[in-house]
Amino acid sequence: MLGAIRTLIVDDSSTLRAMLDVVISNHRDFRPPEHAADALQAIEILDERLFDLVLLDIYMPGMDGLQLLDHIVSHELARVMIVSASSVRGSEIRMDALKRGAIACFDKANCVREADRLVGLVRKIVAGDYQGASCSESMDMAMGRVAEKA
Repeated sequence: MLGAIRTLIVDDSSTLRAMLDVVISNHRDFRPPEHAADALQAIEILDERLFDLVLLDIYMPGMDGLQLLDHIVSHELARVMIVSASSVRGSEIRMDALKRGAIACFDKANCVREADRLVGLVRKIVAGDYQGASCSESMDMAMGRVAEKA
């Protein structure tokens, strides 16, 4: 299963892209992730190659992450997990992203500290063992009533 999981990291922060790259590259079941610094670059990459999961930030110059999420979902290009400080439990952006089709959200502040949980969540999503939150679960998450579990 060497290099089976294909990810695209979309974030305007080169630091976060590098951190996520290290987290993911430490696992033999992941291919080295590809990177995009903005939404337009991500669209070009997604038009050329297939990915199991896109790890997507919200706030980027130009087209933001929610607009890119809409594009990815409407064209069925890949599953999307939001990785953003703006998508913490209880935020409106988190709810909006889940309603628009993101399968999960992860707080980017925890990417290194909770790397095992992040990788586990990616594995579950790719394996089809994580279907995302139902509407009522999403509402509970937004209200902080459901603990996030990988």
